[in-house]
Amino acid sequence: MQKKSSTKLAPAHGLPRTPQRLRPIANAIAVGAMLGAASLQAQQVSPGPGPSSASDNVEEVIVTGAYTSNVVNLGKGSETLREIPQSITVITSQTIKDRNMLTLSDALKATTGVTVKTFGSGTFNYLMRGFELDAVSIDGVRTTGTSNGTHGHGTPDLISYESVEVMRGPAGLLEGAGEPGGYISLVRKKAHAERSVNIKGFAQSWPGYRLELDATGALTNDERLRARAAIGYEDSDSYIEDVSSQKKLFYTTIEYDLTPNLALAAGATIEDTEAVPDVGVPTLADGNFGDIDRDLYTGTPHNYKESRLARQFVEARYAFESGATVKATVTNADRDVEYLLNYTASPIDPVTGETARWALATDQDLSELSFDLHTNLPFTLFNQEHKLLLGVNGRDAENAIHGYYYDFDYPSINVYDPDSASNPDPRQTLTLGSPPRTTDTKENGAYFKATLALTDATNLILGGRLTTKWETDNGTSAAEINDEFTPNAGLVHDLSESISLYASISESFVPQDERNVNENVLSPRVGIQYEAGLKGELNGGRGNYHFAVFQITEDKRAIEDLKNPDYSIEGGEVQAEGFEMEIAGSAMDNLDLLAGYAYTDTEQIETGDPADKGKPFSSITPEHSLKLWGKYSLNSKLAFGLGAEYSSGTFSESNGIRWEENSYTIFSMMLSYNLNESTRIVLNGTNLTDEEYYARVQGGSRQNYFGDPRQFTVSIETSL
Repeated sequence: MQKKSSTKLAPAHGLPRTPQRLRPIANAIAVGAMLGAASLQAQQVSPGPGPSSASDNVEEVIVTGAYTSNVVNLGKGSETLREIPQSITVITSQTIKDRNMLTLSDALKATTGVTVKTFGSGTFNYLMRGFELDAVSIDGVRTTGTSNGTHGHGTPDLISYESVEVMRGPAGLLEGAGEPGGYISLVRKKAHAERSVNIKGFAQSWPGYRLELDATGALTNDERLRARAAIGYEDSDSYIEDVSSQKKLFYTTIEYDLTPNLALAAGATIEDTEAVPDVGVPTLADGNFGDIDRDLYTGTPHNYKESRLARQFVEARYAFESGATVKATVTNADRDVEYLLNYTASPIDPVTGETARWALATDQDLSELSFDLHTNLPFTLFNQEHKLLLGVNGRDAENAIHGYYYDFDYPSINVYDPDSASNPDPRQTLTLGSPPRTTDTKENGAYFKATLALTDATNLILGGRLTTKWETDNGTSAAEINDEFTPNAGLVHDLSESISLYASISESFVPQDERNVNENVLSPRVGIQYEAGLKGELNGGRGNYHFAVFQITEDKRAIEDLKNPDYSIEGGEVQAEGFEMEIAGSAMDNLDLLAGYAYTDTEQIETGDPADKGKPFSSITPEHSLKLWGKYSLNSKLAFGLGAEYSSGTFSESNGIRWEENSYTIFSMMLSYNLNESTRIVLNGTNLTDEEYYARVQGGSRQNYFGDPRQFTVSIETSL
């Protein structure tokens, strides 16, 4: 297995390191303690029936079927799927186990309407309804520590998480500034009183292996103190020659019931990754791809990427006897990424097969402190039961880039004969191309949501978030936004005990850093979505289905000022519309499904270049996307699963040249056998027909990526 070179940047060209802003977890614990104390002083409503303790109240997600949950948290309290007037998918722990999902990107690849945009070597971005998401949340607290792309840490590993909740459409009420396409919430694993030890290992055909140990249980006889810990190690080769990765993983949480009503929790996650990275392949300048092998590696033996993400959290939750709850969460994240890459920097020469290359090296640190404090208050008015959510949240992030170092004259490579390339150590010729820069971003706001029962069958939802301040400063320029309100409204009507109709309007805003001719930062992009749909339960609530139609319009996008080409104006407008349908859970006895179809049409309405008007603004989002998976249990021991994924194709266009990947379909399978009540063996296969296709088309010089070829994985899991 190819390992990265142990020699890093030469001292003469070493990356200047600046002291990272201190983010000690002690500060987070202190803030969490204050918020927890404040929650104890919250005014209690009149006594009534409620949860027996804070540790087993409605914050726990209720899973009603192997492949679905009819209750979600989305980080702000428990609600049924039918109460929320937007399209939602839950990737449950059983789905994760059956399909051998290891990372968030694995889960999202199986999620209806989500496009996973690869940057190679475990780094991805995610698109929903045509818009690229800029953050995810963990138990309802937003974090950019999971930001991806070539320069990011990589997709979060699922060793720390129980399930993934995905809501499509704007989530301004939940997160403030953010793209309008959707919202992703990772649900952390909780500590349980019942003691268990779970061991899992797998081997894959590329090859590679992974080992996991997950243990939980009570630490005291009264079960008030509970803990959980998970550790993992992964060592994997890629199908791409010379590309590999190694991951060390750790997660722990401890929970304590201080009183029957007050539960405290704290925990930490560490993901440590070393990889030989891949940055894709170039194409021909005329829109063709060239006869390139899937295992082509255009980098060098000197390339490496090291990434470490450490995250800590503290949480306090108080449950009143009335059923009201108060929850305070503080999280701290520190991410450090260092790499040396070689990019291809030109299209393939059609005669010689040569493509130019350049080298890039940098070191980046991200520190982020976030908090959320909210209360859920049930109340009775006009003989109807209602709910009120009130909260405040915010984050303070510092992203330090210790300069970019370049070598623009690095030797080229022949894509048809890569072994002939000269690969000198670029660390001897790197020079500083852009100086160090630190960007500080702060955001604070308050939010509310009222769920009002108009009748026994109809709920009106009114809410919104007031971003009191959003500001950023990179040392040379700064921007500030005050009092930006993002409203949300919806109506849900129960046609029966198992079917609901809904409609909603929700808004979003995204700050911009472009400036106009007066050197003023442009106002934020503003999006608005209209959505309507139907949600239902089947097989006694063990399955869910939904159908949704939507339209998102976003305007005030920065476009070129034609009178002043060095500046921008707020004249751009785009629109995405379409529909989605999904079924998840037990459709009938012994049959579990996760199947969905999405139609997404994106269009540029107003543009800087008239030639682009009417074209898709998200050409990487397929117009038609179908994701099917079903598992059938023959008996208590044997089960098999089959899946298919269809994409109608994507493209990239530049200067009138289009690189296009046509439609493709890939198939997958699973075969599991329970040796006994505690041990299971699973065989997974992906891309069974070994379809050769491009999972991402960027065009031009780089970052075109083949889809993964056929792969088989054998895993064994046992509980002690």
